[in-house]
Amino acid sequence: MSLPKSDLNTLLLEAYKLQAEKLTPTGLLKAYQTNRFAVPSEVDPIAYHQMEANLLKIAEKMGISGILLSPSAPFGSCSVFGCVDQNNVISAARGTETLSDPTNMLAVIISDGLKNGVIEKTQTVHYCTTARVVRAQALPGGKGCFSHFGIFCMVSSGKDGGSYSCEKELLVKQLSYYKRLFSEKYGVKLSLVLGKRSGYTDSDGFFERIAELVRSELPEVPLSFDFAHEDNNYYKGINFKLCMEKENEIIEVADGGFVDWIDKMTGNRKARCLISGLGIDRMLLF
Repeated sequence: MSLPKSDLNTLLLEAYKLQAEKLTPTGLLKAYQTNRFAVPSEVDPIAYHQMEANLLKIAEKMGISGILLSPSAPFGSCSVFGCVDQNNVISAARGTETLSDPTNMLAVIISDGLKNGVIEKTQTVHYCTTARVVRAQALPGGKGCFSHFGIFCMVSSGKDGGSYSCEKELLVKQLSYYKRLFSEKYGVKLSLVLGKRSGYTDSDGFFERIAELVRSELPEVPLSFDFAHEDNNYYKGINFKLCMEKENEIIEVADGGFVDWIDKMTGNRKARCLISGLGIDRMLLF
């Protein structure tokens, strides 16, 4: 479709208005009964919000700045980076989409700060947020799979200083957060899977240095490796997954890695960005 954005927006708004005018109260109830995006969560709301507060308080104590995001994001916030299909996001009118990944928005906010001078190009920043997100992809079914769920996420950014010093600094900060959260706050047994990804010229050397760093930062955490998904273009260099053991069940609760989003938005090839996210609902339901 080649309509100008303003004309497309006007067309969509008129189409939605005509659809809404045909709705009836009984029809609305039927729509709710068949819409998986609108049903409430099974999670206890008090426990959920208490965990949100705990996650953010720990981050604040560690110098990770909390941000309260809008439930809407600019249209294409995920798909523009080429790794997410727009059909897996709930698109909306007025140039927006329903928030589906808070890490993208934190990266946008950091990029905006770098472009307008609020954040110095040499400054290292660590942002975090909690958000309830909606995703449209088909669900595999089973325990812990929902169309909407809560996420705590962090996005760290800095400038390349050579010898992977920036990447190491960002990773140490985020791993230190998870170490403090799980060992001190919840006292659960952790394991970590470190995946090798493409995106660095010396991919072997980078991976070896990061693996060494992980061992030194989390010596008590069992570490295994994933070399089967190097061609996965979402993360650059590495991808880490944190799992917890509960009642002899291994549950993946957090995922992260380096991305090139801030580089692409600002045009600064020395910009480094590390993202990670933790599933709040999974923590509460398992």
